[in-house]
Amino acid sequence: MKAVVLTGHGGPEVLRVEERPDPSVGPGEVRIAVKAAGINFADTMARVGLYPEAPKPPCVLGYEVAGEVESIGEGVESVKSGDRVMAGTRFGGQASMVTVPASQAIAMPSGFSFEQGAAFPVNYATSYVALVMMGGLREGERVLIHAAAGGVGISALQIARSRRAEIFGTASASKHEAIRAQGVEHAIDYRSQDFEQEIRRITGGEGVDLIMDATGPTNFRKDYRLLREGGRLVMYGLSEASSGTGRDMRKLVTSLARMPFATVPWWKSLQLMSENKGVFGLNMLAWQDREGLDRVIGPLSKEMEEGSIEIDPVVAHGFPFDQAGEAHRFIAERRNIGKVVLVP
Repeated sequence: MKAVVLTGHGGPEVLRVEERPDPSVGPGEVRIAVKAAGINFADTMARVGLYPEAPKPPCVLGYEVAGEVESIGEGVESVKSGDRVMAGTRFGGQASMVTVPASQAIAMPSGFSFEQGAAFPVNYATSYVALVMMGGLREGERVLIHAAAGGVGISALQIARSRRAEIFGTASASKHEAIRAQGVEHAIDYRSQDFEQEIRRITGGEGVDLIMDATGPTNFRKDYRLLREGGRLVMYGLSEASSGTGRDMRKLVTSLARMPFATVPWWKSLQLMSENKGVFGLNMLAWQDREGLDRVIGPLSKEMEEGSIEIDPVVAHGFPFDQAGEAHRFIAERRNIGKVVLVP
């Protein structure tokens, strides 16, 4: 099989296409001929050496794919050879062939392209957990979604829109038209506006009910201040610790130094209770390892089937495997609106 191999930590140039043995298929497993593989923030952090859960180089990154079932292991009855499926992977997804537990292989909606299928498992699971399972988003509540034009951002907008929430979104000005088309009522240019001041102006100082943020402590502190009574903050990343193309130790140290004071630590629990706010941490990779995706994808799929939620994954660009480095640069330069995927 062909695979995008992380040969070492560094810039996009450390990603190279190599041939590797096809993965074996054991009992209860499914081998998928990959047609598209997603790129996530975890992949870019792993590339620069800032993702501790990633395997050591040389390794294959990627933890979501879409493709066709190539073969099945003993005891598998949920899928058959030739089925179009999406799947979560424990890294290893950016290859032309991957083996996963059968429970991780999810039937792909008939209207999805393979590229859209690769944009679904991680992004929509992350957004559904953050907004619905943790955040309990309800009709009429105010929600702030940072990086609203990215892969997770677009998925979060679609889920928040289905809940009839009042949506605030941060993105560069050139992407405001795109995020408004996805349901954002209040688009904020994070480059020229202080989102905290702008939201206070719009809401008359009241703030918002729910915030999704993967940027880091600098914004987490503002986020927490913006929560009104009963508000919830879901933190799911640390993008400010990376320069995008490489490791930035100054940013990393500064960001980690701020982390204990980003919101309210456990020893200030009385203050937390007094302020009537909640703070959640979300690591979808760890969730997937311990719980699998069924607990998330099941109710999300049911809502899709019932028509109570409209899902339409937006793919910014599909890069061939041999342009994986360019795909990482594309993301680092914030040129994408929606998901970036790799195609064998």
